[in-house]
Amino acid sequence: MENDFGDDDTASRPSPAEARQALSELAADRATLAARVITPWWYHPALGGIVALIVGTQALPFPASALTLPVALFALPTLVVVYRRRYGVWISQPTGPRSRRVFRALMVVLLLAFAAALAVRFTGVAYHWALLPAVAGFVAAVVLGPWYDDLVRRELGATQQEAR
Repeated sequence: MENDFGDDDTASRPSPAEARQALSELAADRATLAARVITPWWYHPALGGIVALIVGTQALPFPASALTLPVALFALPTLVVVYRRRYGVWISQPTGPRSRRVFRALMVVLLLAFAAALAVRFTGVAYHWALLPAVAGFVAAVVLGPWYDDLVRRELGATQQEAR
C-alpha cells in the first residue's frame, strides 16, 4: 500500500519554531475568548428569576400554573439568545474540572428545588411551601452562576501548563 502523504512525511510537518508560534497564537486566542466571556450584571438575577418562576409555578392553582410555566420556559432560551446576540459568544459547557464541579452543584440544587416544589404540589402540604425551593433556585443561580462564570473564564484563559 502506498502512503497518501508520500514517502517524505517530514515535508508537511511544521518546524519547531512554527509549532511554537502556532501554540502562542492559540494561547492568545484563548485569552481573547476568556476576555469576551463576561456575563453582564443582569444575567444571573434574570436567570434566577426565571428559575424561581419555573419552580414557583408549582404553588399556583391549575389554570395559572398551566399559563405561567410555558412563559417561564420560553424565557429561558430567550435569555440565552439575548446574551449570545449582545456579546457574540456563548459557552454552553464547563471548560475544566473546577467549573464542571460548580456546574454540577448548580444543577443538583436546581433539580432538588424543582423536585421539592413538585413534592409540595402532589402532597397535602400547603402551596406556599413551594416558595422556599423557588427562593433556593433563585439564590443558587445568583450565587453559583457568577462563581461558575469566573471559573470558566479562568480555565479558558489558562495555558495548558497552568491547567495541569
